[in-house]
Amino acid sequence: MTKHKPKILIVDDDPAISSLMAHILKDEGYELFFAGNGQDGLVKATSIYPDLIFLDMCMPILDGIGFLKELNRRGDSPCPILAITGYEDDLIVNECFDQGIFSLVRKPFRVSEIIALCRRYTGLTTIKKRLSFNLGTVAFLSKQASAFGLDNLEEQNLIEALPLPVFVKNMEGVLVQINKALEDFTGLGREAILGKTSKEISSDKLFVVNTHVSEAGLAVDGGVACHEQMVTDRLGGQREVIIYRSAVGAGSNNQPVGILGVMVDITAFGFSSFKKMLATRYPGLSSREREVANLVRLGMSNKEVARQLNIALCTVEYHRAHLRSKLGLKKGDNVNLSTALLAL
Repeated sequence: MTKHKPKILIVDDDPAISSLMAHILKDEGYELFFAGNGQDGLVKATSIYPDLIFLDMCMPILDGIGFLKELNRRGDSPCPILAITGYEDDLIVNECFDQGIFSLVRKPFRVSEIIALCRRYTGLTTIKKRLSFNLGTVAFLSKQASAFGLDNLEEQNLIEALPLPVFVKNMEGVLVQINKALEDFTGLGREAILGKTSKEISSDKLFVVNTHVSEAGLAVDGGVACHEQMVTDRLGGQREVIIYRSAVGAGSNNQPVGILGVMVDITAFGFSSFKKMLATRYPGLSSREREVANLVRLGMSNKEVARQLNIALCTVEYHRAHLRSKLGLKKGDNVNLSTALLAL
């Protein structure tokens, strides 16, 4: 499988800036695209689906502010946008942030600054895509498992083909299926896992079978739930993961007969260190508010956060309002909460 090369779009009318950016990033493993004005940039932003956009503020035909306003008007927010500017005017800078940029790059910029920003924000986009992909994966797999039956070879082959660790357990907590990716992650063979309960599996691998609080709700209401936790990999290292769970049904009434789980490693994004920083800098935040902050930091909508945390939409809105207040963001100042969290 060909590894995805993050796409970076550079919207700038100055050939010297475009040439410099190309030189800086030529060996960084990105696929680069260029636009000489905001209008051309809009076309490319909505057709190539970049992972990151560098946007000049002063351009012909359509300037940077116009570019941002048009994206907002269309309801398109394809990826993080970083504004490039030589302006010192606070009103223009504030307008950039009001229109939803993630960060500001002032001219003249440093090579190390550009490389660091690219790594940070393309990583952010990758994590968002992985989280979104896994929600769909779990929903699809649980539907297929219900159609095939837990012991069907076709369903086992489907699970086996995934590069993500997958497990299926029955309602009594006994592991009935796993795939090779889970074996590789845990360092445990199938004989050490299948047919076992939590009491029979190594204590540092209990995440595979431990009953999570969301499972009872899944068995009744369906859908996909997830939670974040620290687990131990095959080398004894601590990894931060999100585990997605869905109920597997059977029969004409789709009676729940098991729980399917898919795991995604998010260690590289540093969720734990971010939450520790929040707890230290803002001790008044609740644990749930820190969880919401994690996902808002990724740019997720309220609906996505609600689905990820298995909570009501109004609850997410409540926590977002409290986050803004506790972070010192004033009502009506138009500062994007995701941008504020990333700036921390």
